[in-house]
Amino acid sequence: MKKILMAVAATSLTASAFAQSNVTIYGSLDAGVAYVNNLGGKSVVRLDQGTMQPDRIGFRGSEDLGGNLKANFQLESGFSTDTGAQPSPGKLFNRMSSVGLSGDFGAVTMGHMPDIVFDYAGKFSNGYQLTNWYLFHPGNLDSLANTFQFDNAVRYTTPTFSGLQTSGMVGFGEVAGSSSTGRNLSAGATYTNGPLRAVLAYSKLNNRAAGYAGAFLSSVGLGSAATVFNSLTTVAAGLGYTIGNVRLNTVYTQVKIDLPSDAAPKQKNFDLGAAWHYAAADTLNVGYSLSKLEGARWNTVSLSNVHALSKRTELYVQAAYQRAGGDAKYAVMNGTGNAGSTGVAGGPSQLVTTVGMHHSF
Repeated sequence: MKKILMAVAATSLTASAFAQSNVTIYGSLDAGVAYVNNLGGKSVVRLDQGTMQPDRIGFRGSEDLGGNLKANFQLESGFSTDTGAQPSPGKLFNRMSSVGLSGDFGAVTMGHMPDIVFDYAGKFSNGYQLTNWYLFHPGNLDSLANTFQFDNAVRYTTPTFSGLQTSGMVGFGEVAGSSSTGRNLSAGATYTNGPLRAVLAYSKLNNRAAGYAGAFLSSVGLGSAATVFNSLTTVAAGLGYTIGNVRLNTVYTQVKIDLPSDAAPKQKNFDLGAAWHYAAADTLNVGYSLSKLEGARWNTVSLSNVHALSKRTELYVQAAYQRAGGDAKYAVMNGTGNAGSTGVAGGPSQLVTTVGMHHSF
């Protein structure tokens, strides 16, 4: 009898331990047929992926340690639904890989993670709010598309006081003899009051690879030989407001680009968008963006409709049009390149339309 009671007690303790922990598997798959004009003077019809939301699979979990203290982790990997390929070969969890503690003191997180400009301000951009990858800014120098995360990072986020929360993080460069080479810094604040949310954010990335932003800068005669930036410094502000069935968003970013040539041009971006939930299953999205770099400018307008088949499955139709002006001779829409990267059009204008399906789990 004693053995039976001990076995029952052990089973109860084990069940209690499991009840204090949880792990969630989540993800997103998105594919659509897109028409893109003016790629080298020609047009193309293709299958695009991740237009509404990035394709990804992730694992997040927490363990209750008692006293309102929790251990947390998150692992997230991006992929392409159309090919099954990884966007960053060699990085299994290219989007997120972190572990940390949270409690009454706030939260400390360590690992590979997006910066605070994306986490706070990026969520008020047209690309995010209007769910259209093509609407992120030329070159993605402000990282609102979450294509450059911090490695070797430590982040601290405060508790929320009267709607106000602040956060700061550092990504260590880990170069012997130099504390600044490869180092990334970011900070921000967010305030929520009913239907209003406002954010401010800052990031400075040292020695970041130019990547596809190099082709963008070359199109306006800047940074043609740069493969690595000395630094990118971004300041951002965003606002969101909900009125009945209408959600409004706006964001402003300014990026100082410190090039190896000692030039330091600035890119300024402004978004204004609205999402109207006009029927039980339908949302109409309308957006406008203006980007400036020295004497060059790009105006982008967008229109889309999202129809929900369920809470997890949506059908969408989208259109985005960009026109270059001033010193800019070419449209540069995010994601129009044949490899899915930032592409430079064959002339001053470009149109992208997509009809697709998005499913989350």
